[in-house]
Amino acid sequence: MTFVLIGAAYLIGSVPAALLAGFILTGKDIRKEGSGNAGATNVFRILGVKAALPVALFDFSKAFFPVFYSEWLSGLFRIQWDNQLLLKLLILSAVVLGHVFPLWSGFKGGKAVASGAGGVSALFPPALPACLFLFLVIAFLTGYVSVASLAAAWFLPVFYYVFTRHAGYTYTPEQQIFFIATAIVITVLHRKNIVRLIKGTENRFGRKRKK
Repeated sequence: MTFVLIGAAYLIGSVPAALLAGFILTGKDIRKEGSGNAGATNVFRILGVKAALPVALFDFSKAFFPVFYSEWLSGLFRIQWDNQLLLKLLILSAVVLGHVFPLWSGFKGGKAVASGAGGVSALFPPALPACLFLFLVIAFLTGYVSVASLAAAWFLPVFYYVFTRHAGYTYTPEQQIFFIATAIVITVLHRKNIVRLIKGTENRFGRKRKK
């Protein structure tokens, strides 16, 4: 039954909120507009904040709730796991995999920032305000969502290590390794953005990208 639970997490992750928003509001494939990414940032760029916020919230929630309720779900499916943290990490990994490579939309999805944030928030709640604050500050100062996303992703394992050492939270090597792996994955998914940043052609809010 473990595979059923993991498979269900992947299918939930595969629900393409950005793609659905594009089709419902404009009848177009959001992946053929703007940056071509099926995520909340591109929805914001093309359709505005009223469309982007529900997309971001949905992507956040589809990872948060499966991870948050993993112990209840394991009981429902009668799954015996001695290590509940490992089960949570597997569920989150499946959701993120579905978001990045969605079954329902040709395996071409988003960059896992919102969905990753949702799952991480369920695993380690203090990460949400800390990483969100850093994200917003950097996005405001630079205008680059990609830079803010990368900074927040790499800040996460550092924050986890420091916070668990001084604020009474339990430190686990598995969670530390997972957060580092998450930062690496998000960096790889942003590789095209990094190239554009180096070239000076990355999208910045309020300005058109250079040709």
